[in-house]
Amino acid sequence: MAPITAADQAFLQLLTQRKVLEESEALEAMDAVGSKLGGFGAFDAGGSGDARADLRATLANLNRKLASADLQIRGYYADSSEEDDGPPKIHIALINLASDDVAKLTGASQKEEEITCLKSILKALASSEGAELAELRKGARGKLSAAAFDAFVADLVNGRWLEVGDEGEVAYGPRAILELADVLRGHGAEVPQMVNY
Repeated sequence: MAPITAADQAFLQLLTQRKVLEESEALEAMDAVGSKLGGFGAFDAGGSGDARADLRATLANLNRKLASADLQIRGYYADSSEEDDGPPKIHIALINLASDDVAKLTGASQKEEEITCLKSILKALASSEGAELAELRKGARGKLSAAAFDAFVADLVNGRWLEVGDEGEVAYGPRAILELADVLRGHGAEVPQMVNY
C-alpha cells in the first residue's frame, strides 16, 4: 500500500482541525491541497472528470491507509432544505474507531459530571425533537452549575457535538451523529443514513 502523501496529510490535518466538513468544503480543500502538494494517489492525474467521484475515491484510499491506525473517514446525509435543488448535503469527519489510550486521554479531559451531563443531553434530545437549551439546563445539567453547564454546552457546540439554533433549540451535531450513532439509536433517536467510503 502506498504511504500517506503530503497531500493526504494536509487534507487530514484540515479535517482534524475543522472537526467536520461538508462534502462541498472537502471538494474545495481537496482541490486546493492537490494543486499545491500534488495528487492524492487515488486516481490518475487529472481525475475522472467527476469531482464527487474523485473525492469519494480519495476518501476510500485514505480510509485504506488509516485502517491500521483504527481511524476512518465517515459521512452522513444531512437533512437538506426543500429549496436545495442540488445533491444531498453530506457531512464528513475523521473518526477514531478504537477505545485506545489516545481516545481515553482525550475523553479524560472531561470531568465525570460533564460526561454524565452529556449522556443526559443525548438521551433528552432523543425523546424530544427541538429541545430548548433552557429545558436541558433544568433537566440534564446534573451537578453542573448553570454557568458550568452553559460553558460545557458551548464546548460541545464548538466541537460540533451539538448544534444550537437561533431560537435556542438543541440538536445533535455532526460529530455526535458520526461517532455516537449506536448510542443515539440506543436512546431511540433516528440517525441519518451513513456514507461509507
